[in-house]
This record gives sequence, structure tokens and C-alpha cells, in this order.
Amino acid sequence: MSNENLLLVRRLRHGHWVVVDVMVGLLLAVAFASAAQLSDDLPQAVAALAALPVATRRGWPLSSLAVSLAAAVTSLLLGVESAYLPVAVVLYSVGAQHPRRRAVTGLAAALACVVAALLAAVWPFWTQALGSAGFGLTLMGLSWTAGLAVREQHLHAARTAERAVVEERLRIARDLHDVVAHSMSLITMTAGVAGIVAEARPHEAREALRLIETTGRESMLEMRAMLGMLRSETGDLTPAPRLRDLQALAANAGIDVDLRVDTGDLPDGVGLAVYRIVQEALTNVAKHAGTGCRVRVAVPETGVVEVEVADCGRAAPRDGGGYGLLGMRERCLAYGGQLTAGPRPEGGFRVVARLPYARKDTP
Repeated sequence: MSNENLLLVRRLRHGHWVVVDVMVGLLLAVAFASAAQLSDDLPQAVAALAALPVATRRGWPLSSLAVSLAAAVTSLLLGVESAYLPVAVVLYSVGAQHPRRRAVTGLAAALACVVAALLAAVWPFWTQALGSAGFGLTLMGLSWTAGLAVREQHLHAARTAERAVVEERLRIARDLHDVVAHSMSLITMTAGVAGIVAEARPHEAREALRLIETTGRESMLEMRAMLGMLRSETGDLTPAPRLRDLQALAANAGIDVDLRVDTGDLPDGVGLAVYRIVQEALTNVAKHAGTGCRVRVAVPETGVVEVEVADCGRAAPRDGGGYGLLGMRERCLAYGGQLTAGPRPEGGFRVVARLPYARKDTP
């Protein structure tokens, strides 16, 4: 099917398809009625009645199948071998719209009735109807299977879309947690320091207040960018943080940070994950240790980036029942990596994340 025809099919709405069904049902009914008029044959007229439920198959598939099947069986018993054609059309909707158990029940009933009617029409010479019965079974089975395939495709697309929504919510929750937790921890710690030195060292208090203002403003800008991306249909064009932004992150951490980045550019997703892991780790250091720390980002082997954040503070649990370590671990798992975090033998706490990645020059 060409792209133009495929685009036309996708533009058709439910009402358009109902009109198509009505036209198909009327055409089949007219064909059987014309045959009945030409041959003055009552069975052909009854077969025309079997075609009319095609017009209502989208709204009431099983009811349409019951009416069409009853008229078709009557016509088959009277000798119209092609009367099962409308039933095959209705079976498509049964397979496409009903759960599998009900759809299978409808198919089995239709097949049994049609085969029984074809064989009964020529009894006891039932072998004469084997060809027609085989063709009828094949046609109705294929129609029902096509409808079932369409239903499964729609269900799979719905599940995929739902899973994408859940994953996007988790990603947004992780990003918001990283931004808010880091900023609020830094602001709270700096405000406490400003309160302590306000009278004795007003200059340091002013510097602390200036850091609080800068941190709050940067956090508001980043949160506004995230919310704008959620509201916008096209998404926000503000670039996500990368490795080169780690220097500014370390400078505004509120603690002494020895930062070493021994790697070049990484893929955007991996670079963002590294930035967020370092951001969360620095938040935990400032919140729980209150000392300086060492941050190292390197590529110890081809296709693997390693992030290490270690401090010399208290070797106490660092998550406080929150989602910091969980968020870092989820970011690692998203790229097939792993995270280890725990106390250091010489004191303090250490977080190591390893994330595999494909090099940008890899085809």
C-alpha cells in the first residue's frame, strides 16, 4: 500500500467506516437480490437478508453475527452455497472487537453452523459439499484471524504507550528529585551557616546569602524548563546538563569538591545520567557528611564510564529513607550499568557508578 493510501486510511474516522460498512452490506444484499430476481429464487432473497447485518457489524458484532448466521444457514439449507460470505465479513469484527474467549466462541458457532448446513443440504451425498465446506471454513477463519490480529496490534500499541508514559513519569520524578533535593539541601545548609556567622563574620553571611540566591534562581530556571517541556507540545529546547556542566555544579555545591573529569564527550543520555548521579551524590555529602569530597569521572575501559564520589565524613546511611540512592541506581540500570554505595574502611562514604555506552563514532 502506498504512503498516500495509507495516510487516507488513517484519516478515516469511525463514522466513515460505518458508511463503508453500510455500502458493503447493501452491495451484497443487492447482488443476492438481483440473483433472486433473475432466477425467481427464494433462497437467494433469504441470502440477501444475511448481508444486511454487515452494515451494523462495528456497533454490534455478535448480534450482527447471530442475525447474519441465521439467514445464511437458512439459505445454505435451501441450496445457496455462497450464503456464508456475509458471515465471513461479520466475523472480522467479532475477532477485532471482542475478547479472545468470546471471539473464539463466535467463530466456533459460525463454523459449526455453516458446515452443518452445507452438509445437510446435500445429505446423504455429503461428500459433494466437502469442497464448499473447506473453502467456507478457510474464508471465515482467515477473516476472523485478521480481525484478531488487528485487535492484538491495538492492544500492544496501547500497552507500549502506557509503558512509555510510566517511564516518562519516572524520568521526570527523578529529575525533579535531583533538582529539588540538591538545591534545598544546599540552601538549608548555607542558611544555617549564615545564621551562625551573621554577627561575628557578616561578610561570610552575605556570601552565604548570595549563594542561596544564586542556587534558588538556578533551581527555579531548571524547574521552569522542565514544566515548560511538560506543557509544550514540541518540547523544550533548553539543552540538558552535560559533563562540561560538572564544573559549575561542583563550584556551587557549598562544600570543597576535588573534581577530575578524565573523559571526552559522552552520548547525551549517558552524560545526563552522569551529571545527575554526581549531583545527587554531592547532595548526600553536603547533607550527611558536611565535609569535602573527591569526584572522579573516567573511562577505565572502552565503552564504560565510571563515576566515583567519595568523602571523609561520617560513614552513616546516606539516603535517609528518601529516593536518592534509588534514583541513582535506576539511572545506572537504565543503561545496563551498576551502582555500589557504602562506607569506606578508612571512614566516610563512597559511591561508584559504572555505565556502559556506545561510542559516538560507532556505526
